[in-house]
Amino acid sequence: MEQIDIKDISGAILLTTLINEGCKRKFTLMKEDYIMLKFSLENPIYFKLGSYVECNFGLFEVCDLQKPAFNTNTAGYDYELRLDAYYWKWKNKIFKYTPETTGQEASWNLTAPLDVQAGIVLRNLKALGYTYKGQDFVFSIDSTVENKALLMTYDNINILDACFSMAKKWDCECWVTENIIHFGRCESGDAVIFEIGKNVQEMSQSESRSTYATRIYAFGSTKNIPSDYRPVDETVVVNGVVQKRLMLPEGTPYIDAYPDMTTEEAVEQVVIFDEVYPRRTGIMSDVTTIEVTDKVENEDGTTTEEKWNAYRFRDTGVNFSEKYILPGQELRIRFASGLLNGLEFAVKFNPEGKPEKLEDGGWNPEAQLWEIVRNEDYGRPLPGDVLFP
Repeated sequence: MEQIDIKDISGAILLTTLINEGCKRKFTLMKEDYIMLKFSLENPIYFKLGSYVECNFGLFEVCDLQKPAFNTNTAGYDYELRLDAYYWKWKNKIFKYTPETTGQEASWNLTAPLDVQAGIVLRNLKALGYTYKGQDFVFSIDSTVENKALLMTYDNINILDACFSMAKKWDCECWVTENIIHFGRCESGDAVIFEIGKNVQEMSQSESRSTYATRIYAFGSTKNIPSDYRPVDETVVVNGVVQKRLMLPEGTPYIDAYPDMTTEEAVEQVVIFDEVYPRRTGIMSDVTTIEVTDKVENEDGTTTEEKWNAYRFRDTGVNFSEKYILPGQELRIRFASGLLNGLEFAVKFNPEGKPEKLEDGGWNPEAQLWEIVRNEDYGRPLPGDVLFP
């Protein structure tokens, strides 16, 4: 009976086992591509990510954490070890816009032909050091595929799903042989139409994304992020639009579950914390009011005057400037205590237009004044005589 070697990432043999009853090979286009080895051991072996088998069907690797089942009858361990096709490990790596740089943008748009989009896949694989037996990966687009420019939106997607998404967008199929990523029609035999209730009982979906991670790319919100925050290398940008989010500190591109992790062991996922964004908690002081007069037009054509108080305040803990305001954005505050706790308002900075700097170059304290813009978002005009700062 034929035997098969399971090797670790360095090529050392971890186990030689027979191809026992129950072993199988399964391939479903753009869904799954793996072999399953069934065997039992007296003492368990931990098959790390990157452990592999090379057989008549090709090269297969352990791409997901697996563990055996303890057999109470034999006091041994029963394995159903799944090894996916070598390219399936791309599902553990995030598809990045600038994989060669320290920028880890994972949410972006790109309007470009398929060959340009597929070229970014190759750049991601090259940055990871992935090859097929020493050969760099390339792509092949069949003549049946119209290589026209289309808009693709990538939002924290892995490399494998990115390839499959491209295939769906360009109305074709994607598969990999050796070092070639194919886009076209993977056809053999006669076409068969599958219909639920006729020749198919049910259809299930297989997700490529792992349910765990060993390497986290953490991002905050897009709120309060200036346009020049962590600029993208313009030599790499062609016509993509990268979403700007708050990032981990420079020099810390990701967080690993344990130190000295190899590329194969890194199962990447992106985690978004939308509640984390640049902000400051200050303390109001010198709250004052100014009387504002509004003219209200009546139905009969007459006008009446309505007087109310606008609230102003100072915050001595910060020196602010008009140039700090992001283009097209409105300054806003959210109260964290007091009668207006939890309510949010727009504010005007330096409403009297005083010079921000003194003649000696220092900050002018008279300009450091804020006025709360009254609104009716909470069912009544606020701030008011009862609810005020």
